[in-house]
Amino acid sequence: MMSAVSGVSEAGPPVAASEVPDLPPLVVVSFYRFADLPDHARLRKPLKDLCEEERVSGGIILAPEGINGSICGTREAVDKVLGFIQADGRLKGLRMIESPVSPEEEAIHHGHTSHSPVGAGEDAPFRWDHVRVKLKKEIVSFGDPNVSPMKQVGKYVNPKDWNALITDPDTVVIDVRNTYETRIGKFKGAVDPRTIAFREFPTWVDEHFPESNGHLLEPDNNNSIESTKDIPGVEERKQPRRVAMYCTGGIRCEKASSFLLSKGFKEVYHLKGGILKYLEEVPKPESLWEGECFVFDKRVSVEHGLIQGTFKLCYGCKQPVSDADMESPEWEHGVSCPHCFASKSEEEKERARARQRQFETWGVIGGPNKGRRPDKPVEEGSNGRD
Repeated sequence: MMSAVSGVSEAGPPVAASEVPDLPPLVVVSFYRFADLPDHARLRKPLKDLCEEERVSGGIILAPEGINGSICGTREAVDKVLGFIQADGRLKGLRMIESPVSPEEEAIHHGHTSHSPVGAGEDAPFRWDHVRVKLKKEIVSFGDPNVSPMKQVGKYVNPKDWNALITDPDTVVIDVRNTYETRIGKFKGAVDPRTIAFREFPTWVDEHFPESNGHLLEPDNNNSIESTKDIPGVEERKQPRRVAMYCTGGIRCEKASSFLLSKGFKEVYHLKGGILKYLEEVPKPESLWEGECFVFDKRVSVEHGLIQGTFKLCYGCKQPVSDADMESPEWEHGVSCPHCFASKSEEEKERARARQRQFETWGVIGGPNKGRRPDKPVEEGSNGRD
């Protein structure tokens, strides 16, 4: 891998911020909207075509229940894509969170557009030439078709009011993200359900909350939230009057809060705009956030002000890894890390090593012609790059 500012990447020659003059700044925008969208499939091709035309990269999910995405590009290009989406009246009023892109990342992004035919390389926030527009059953996988934020949803709490809510003794705070996210950062005193996937959240609720009155069950293991006496810095509280939930950008809380309301809870709150909006708007000295926030793009994690964090990604398991993790003998770039080493067979590791060799040789998994029709055959001994 190359450094954040300059160096040599598998996908192109050295590039530095000073070598990319007069290019427009980039912006990353995450967005979603729950809507009745039974004809979602017809939007896929025109949306993908527009993104490719404007060189907007990232990922977008379309489903019968709405849209969910995160895209990167110039301000003008991103605005065109967002305008196209919201031209459909059902998708008007997207919930959006904007994140900055550092000058160093812009240099990598812009520099590789002119140097590499296969993409921006693994150090760029997004591949400049690649956008995924997928059709799915849900824009966020929950597994219960009866839960719909269009029918009912919890009360939104603005970031400026969040601290007062979660420090109230009558509030239990629940992090609805997964373990690989919560282990690098969470709100002080928050309960971690320790889910591997969001689909596990309903089961966790059923195990810890009775359906009759919305109160919490007696503690039966270390993961019970009937009492918070073991959470540092938070006094013990039982049978809380209210539940406050949060997630990365707010979308998972829409379904989680709708689910809790269907289970009989009366006071259900969730952080509007999620952790990202909180980190953007709440000054660090006033913040109750501890650690970094995992994000689903090549930044991996962000800190206050939405600046890029310190974590990298294990391409073997797609989990965040720290500098200390990468000092472990279980760390092998592109293959494994301390969080997945024991769970991977030798056969799986060998396949990962083969993929990594392809990337190091060609700059893309599968070889230089993967996903595109070459203008001419790749000569023997050539690496397929300009």
